[in-house]
Formats: sequence, structure tokens, C-alpha cells
Amino acid sequence: MSDILEGLNESQKEAVLYFSSPLLVLAGAGSGKTRVITHKIMFLNKELGIPVNRILAITFTNKAAKEMKERVVNALNLEEEPQWITTFHSLSAKILRYEAENIGYGKDFVIYDEEDSKKLIKDIVEESNLDKDLYKPDRVKNIISQIKQNLDESVLDFYAMQLPHIKAIYQKYQEGLIFSNAMDFDDLLLNVVKLFTENEDIKQKWQNKFDYILVDEYQDTNKIQHQILKLLVGNRDCITVVGDPQQCIYTWRGAHPENILSFEEDFPNTKIIKLERNYRSTQKILEAANKVISHSKGRWKEKVLKLWTDKNKGEDLKLVKLESDKQEAAFIAYQIKELIKQGYKYSDIAVLMRMSFLSRNIEEAFVRMSIPYQIIAGLKFYERAEIKDILAYLRFAFNPKDTQAFKRIINLPSRGIGKSTLNKIQKSYVEDWYQALKDSYETLSKKVKYNLQTFFEVIDFIKKYGNEKPAETAKYLYDSIDYEEYLISKYPKDYEDRIANVQELFTAFEEIEKRGKTLQEFLEETSLEQAQDNIEDSNSVKVMTVHASKGLEYPVVFIAGVEDGIFPSGRAFEDVEQMEEERRLFYVAITRAKEHVYLTLAKYRSSFGNSFNETKPSRFIKDIKEYLKVLSSKPKKKTDNSLSATSTNTGIRVGSLVKHEVFGKGVVKELKPPKAKVIFEKVGEKELLTKFLKAI
Repeated sequence: MSDILEGLNESQKEAVLYFSSPLLVLAGAGSGKTRVITHKIMFLNKELGIPVNRILAITFTNKAAKEMKERVVNALNLEEEPQWITTFHSLSAKILRYEAENIGYGKDFVIYDEEDSKKLIKDIVEESNLDKDLYKPDRVKNIISQIKQNLDESVLDFYAMQLPHIKAIYQKYQEGLIFSNAMDFDDLLLNVVKLFTENEDIKQKWQNKFDYILVDEYQDTNKIQHQILKLLVGNRDCITVVGDPQQCIYTWRGAHPENILSFEEDFPNTKIIKLERNYRSTQKILEAANKVISHSKGRWKEKVLKLWTDKNKGEDLKLVKLESDKQEAAFIAYQIKELIKQGYKYSDIAVLMRMSFLSRNIEEAFVRMSIPYQIIAGLKFYERAEIKDILAYLRFAFNPKDTQAFKRIINLPSRGIGKSTLNKIQKSYVEDWYQALKDSYETLSKKVKYNLQTFFEVIDFIKKYGNEKPAETAKYLYDSIDYEEYLISKYPKDYEDRIANVQELFTAFEEIEKRGKTLQEFLEETSLEQAQDNIEDSNSVKVMTVHASKGLEYPVVFIAGVEDGIFPSGRAFEDVEQMEEERRLFYVAITRAKEHVYLTLAKYRSSFGNSFNETKPSRFIKDIKEYLKVLSSKPKKKTDNSLSATSTNTGIRVGSLVKHEVFGKGVVKELKPPKAKVIFEKVGEKELLTKFLKAI
């Protein structure tokens, strides 16, 4: 047992060894909570003799699940990855692959991502001749998610006062999903609850499958996830949950803080253990974080942790007030260059922001100063149009009921299939879209019939070889439909990047072949992908929202735009609960840092129409003023250019992102009217007349 408990502090040991009743571990930022879960899995396996695949461990991101799997594999010298270290959505998808037929779905159901769901809503609104501005897909999808995540259809009555057709849309949306043998993300969870509550024998089967259950990031669970756990645990004491109420920052997307605040009520005789020793940050950073969160109100105050460390005291947090948002971006870029000179790597640094629009100036400054960076939570790889096109073909071959996949691919590339042809095909629909095509074939024009030959061949080939040879199948599809020619004609300005993305997809398929995974398993994984899953290991500065930074840590953290109206968000000023969440978000931002925190703000920030608004420093700054060192914002000589706001009558300034008809996108490095020096993404530095540049 000594090797299992080695390196753990007393509180961590207690959490690993406790099994007498349900356990709630309140674990502060950087307190080693993942370590506790990993060591508890080791103890369950080595000391109590429970097989790893009878232990269920749930965390919130695929990235965290992958890291936990690696730790367990290494600690227990396993030859295969544990099956049941997973996320809530992946767990639900796996259960439903076994059991979907018990609730009226086929086992080959498809998972609709946000875009698929919004397209279905758009179709419903158009077919119902409703006001497209009132019933925007984004808005309707958010309402549908709220209803599902709160297990409460009465929410519909509230929204129906403003949106009289919302009930009909909701009903048609659900019918559309079932028609396509599809589930959205929320359905994955809801359908497991439905499955277990309506089928006692199936619930018992899955309860019996797991001898112990552990859950990380419990503060982020919603009502349905909490319900799934209660159903899986039953009357047993076999559960440990780990979480930190101070890091509950997702109530806006369904996280239900009562799950952790009232855990003892749902799981009687719960033992609470606190992990307050922090292994990540310096004492000064922790003192500032503790001060921020000490102002929490109401029930949150009961479970506030006080972080401490025996690491060095460290430096004060640095506050830098700049004149403008352009200067703020230039300062961050300059300071990063200085940190690199001091021995830090680019990958040691993260730039966090409350709102993603702040990244534009920062990106321009990074391009100008040749700083490698990666935007996290931008457009994800599997959300790119060219990737979704290829995946839609693969999806459709395995689930020909998938309406959104069918609509995406049937005329891609063009086969002369317009609305009237689609109507003919739809009239023949009985079982699925593939059969409808076959049944309506003789009624179609010669041209369409000829073009459909390749379509049938491709779908048949995917069905036959897709799971066995995914890479070869995808390349066959790519060549058969002349997809490269399609990309060149549709995207003349960036087709090379898109072709490179598809080649990268082929590489991913080759990797899954080596790992012995099927194409259908791969499609499921990609549909459940999250923003953090795309973080590269490259030596680059990571730029992201504070929400996307959850669970990550960096030696140096810049928090940009620390102004009232941005951080905290303006929407929180009239809502006490929202302001509390903004405070927790600020706490999360500070506690991502190991050694240095830079807080930056601009006195003037540009808004629409190139006007400037005067800002006020964030109200959170007052809470930590004794831990702040205010730095001079005077630019160094090297960056005078980058900090200047010299403009020309074209509206183009130093630092502007511009586009040239031939050279593409670039950033203005220097202005000498009527000429400008521009660093272009693909061709490097050029000097040319500003009249040929367009600001973007």
C-alpha cells in the first residue's frame, strides 16, 4: 500500500482510504484532486481487488479523461486502456449503443452536434413560415437545451409568452431527431435517465456493472447528470465526488451548483474532506485568489476553501493600465518577448480573456512581433466545412436515416438536385433516404440518374469497407466525388488550407486503424469533442477565454481586458447571482498561474464604427489591491511603432489586419503614406500602396 499513498498529503490520503459512506472531496484549485482520483482507483484495484473495468470514473473533458487513463495505465502497468474512465456524454453514448432499442432508437443512432441541431431548427422555422428573426436557431437551440437540462418542460410555458410557436418547434425538433435516428447532446443524457427509470432490469444491470463510481469537477454537473449518478449508485455507498464550488462557472449552460452545495441531502451520511493545500501557485497568487473568493455571498460562503502553499512567496501580481486596446495588445506581445529572453518558453504562457472578441488585437500584435500562438475554442477542426462534408458522407453510409447528413451531401458536389428533385425523393421515403433514392430513381432526369451512380457506389463502398479500412475508404470517397476540384472551385482563396485539413483527416483515420478502432467509434468521438481537445503541444502561446482555461495551468498568465463591462460582464451588474459567477470566474483566471500574473486594461477601448469608449477598471481589482504592483505602461523604444495609432485616410493603421487581392491576409507593420509595409501570412513582408489594401 505504501506505493499507493506515496507522495500524498494527509488530506489526500484520507480521501483515498475512505469508503464507509458517500464521500464529497472539496478540492481547491491546484490541490491535486486528479491525483486523489487516480490513487483511489489504484487502491480499489490493488488493495480491494476490484477489476479496473468495474470502476467508473467520470470527468468533464475528453482531454482530462485521456490524461487520467494514461495515469492509471502507467500506475497499474495495464496493457489496455480502461474502458470506463470517461465523460458523462461518452458514458451515456456507450450505454445507449447497448440499449437504444429499448427506448425506440436504433443502435446506429447518430449524434447531432450544435450545427446539425441548428440546421434542423432552421428547416422547421422555414417549413412553418415563421419569423426567422424571432426564431433564430441559436436562440431556439438554447431554449431547448434549458428545457432538457432542467428536466422541466414547463419552461416552455414561460418562453411561449414571447415565442408563441416555441412548443410546436420543440415538438417538431424532437420528431425530426427521432425521424433521423439522431440524438442531440442533451438527449444522450436524458435518454439514459429515461432508459433507467422505465426499465428496472436494465438499471439493475448497469448498477451491477460498477462496484465503485468516482466523479471529478462535480460543481459543473447539471440536474440530469446528477440524476444519472443517483440511478447508477442506487442505495449503495460506492461514490466519491470531487469538486470546488469556487470554480462553478458554467451555470449559464446548465451546471446546477445545488448538486455540490446540497450533496449530503441526496447522498445521506456523506463525509466531507477538504483539500486546501495548493501545489501550483506561489503564495502571493493564492493570497490574491483567496481574497477575491472571500467576498462570496450566501450558500457559497459555507463551502469556501482557503488555499495555502509552502512554495515560495513569489512576486506581486502586476497591473498594467494602457491608454488603448492596441497598446494593451502591444504591451502583452512585448512582455512575452521579454519573458522569452528570461528563459521561459512560449508554451509556458497563456493569455486569458473574459470575452473572445478581445483576441483580435492580440492576434495582430503577435503576428507583427512573430510570436507563435494558438487560439483555443476557436473553430474546432471537426467543425470545419470540408471536414464536416467528408464526415457527413461517412455518417450517412452508416445511418441512412440521418436527414441533416443527407441534405449536406446529396448535392455536394453538384448533381443537379434542386428542391423539386428533393421533393420527388421525399415522396418515396418509407424506411430511409438511401432507399428513397433507389425507389424514386426512375422518376428522375437522365442527368441526375447519371450523377447518382457515383453516389450509390461511394455509399456502398463506405458501408462495405469503412469500419475495416477507414483511411482507404475516405481517400476513395475524396477521389470518387472529385472533392479536391470542388474545394478549388468553391474556395479559390484558401483551398490549399482546406485540402491540407482533409489530408490531416486521412492521417487521423490511419491512426485509428493502428489503434484498432472502428470508423463508427471515431465518428462518435469526434461528435463529442470539446475545445480543450484541440490544444497543441507546440511551443506557442495559448490564447483563450477564461471558461476554456478551466483545468489548465501555466507558469505565466496574462488576463486582458480587466475592466467593468468586460470582466465582470456588463450583464452581471443587475443580477447578484451572475455577479457571483463573474467573481468565481476571476478566481479561476488567477489560479491558472504558477508564477506570474499580469492584469491588463485599456483606458479607451474601440467599439463599432472605430469610435473609442472610456472604460473603468474592474471592480475586482479593488479586492486585491494590496497584492498588486502597478507597472509603467510607457512603451519601450522597440515597440513605439507597434504602440502608435497612426492612421491614414484609408482607415488603415499600424497593427490593422488587412487583405490584399493577390497576397491575402496580413498585418500592417509600418505606414509611410501613400505606402505601407505589411507582413502577409503566406508571402512575408511586402511594401505596397495602401489603396490596394482593405481593412478587415
